[in-house]
Formats: sequence, C-alpha cells, structure tokens
Amino acid sequence: MKFKVLFFLFFLQFIYSQETENKNLVKFNHDIRFNAIVPLNFGANFLNESNDSNVGVGTNFSFLRIDNFKLGAGYDFIYYTTSDITRAGNVNGAALHTFYGDVSYEIKVLEKLNIEPYFGFGGAELKFRSTGRNFGKQTGNNLRIGFNTDYKLAKRLSAFVGVCYSHYNLDINTSPEFVSFYDNAKMIQINIGLKIH
Repeated sequence: MKFKVLFFLFFLQFIYSQETENKNLVKFNHDIRFNAIVPLNFGANFLNESNDSNVGVGTNFSFLRIDNFKLGAGYDFIYYTTSDITRAGNVNGAALHTFYGDVSYEIKVLEKLNIEPYFGFGGAELKFRSTGRNFGKQTGNNLRIGFNTDYKLAKRLSAFVGVCYSHYNLDINTSPEFVSFYDNAKMIQINIGLKIH
C-alpha cells in the first residue's frame, strides 16, 4: 500500500512538472533591435552597378518565443545614389524598403555572449526619386539568412554585430534582354546596433 501511495505521488509530481514545463515553453518575447546597416551589393544587377549605397537603418522586434526559437518582424531602409544615369534614367536615387518576418534561434556561448542565427522572408519596395519627385517603384520579395552576435552590456541591454545575406527578386516590365539586370539584387549586410531585452 505504501508503495502504491509513493508511486501515485511520484506520478503526480511528474505530471505537474511536465505541465509546468509546457506552460513556460511558449511565451511572449520583447527583444527589440535598432541597427545601422552597411550594405555591400554585388553581382550583375541594377543596384550594384548603377548606384552607390549609403549607410542604412533597420529595426527588428521578436514578439514570440518557443523554447530558444523566436518569431519576429523587421524593417530595413537603405538609400542609393545614382552613379550611372545611362542605366538608371533621370533619377537622383532610390530608396529600398524591406519588410520581413523571421525565425531566429538563440545560442548561449558564454555568460554575456549569445549567437543568434536566423532566416526570414518578406516584401520589398524600391522607390525612385529625383529632386523631390517620385518616379515610380519596383516591388518584389526578399529572402535573408544571417546571424547576430550579442554581447550583454547591462541587464536589459546588449550590443550586437551581425552579418546577413539578402536576396531580392523584383518585378520589372522591360525588354527581355534587360530583365536579368533589373529583376534582382544581392547584398551582404553588416549590422551594428543595440538590442533591448
């Protein structure tokens, strides 16, 4: 009889432990990143060969956490100055807006050091401007993969440096021989900023 009671109590404790663990498995997260972006465009495409990139800005908000996985959303803004008017036309520059969702995974390396790989997908708009006037836009999608390295400065503040490969597919209506030049963009982004958690 004592054995049955002990077994029953052990079983109840095991079930309670499992329920407690599962309740904490999914929770709301509140990591916010603010960063500068150094874009390094490459390849035979319009953004790389006909424009000079400027330092951009970005932000990312992770709102849901499942164990060490985080679900988030972000926005990047990068401005380009036209360097080749023969291919860019009568515009002074272009603004690249990227909106995306992402999934990341937090890996603790040391007490104050984390690495967070991620991948994401979203939409993009490339808006053309010249002396205060809009000259249309291209829309498309963006695929990204990268990682951030976080170093904890205080209880709720970290500095981070990250690298991201970002690929853009853009809609274009032009002669077939020019499509491959205007319908894509590729870049490596160096991200430097602060994370509030």
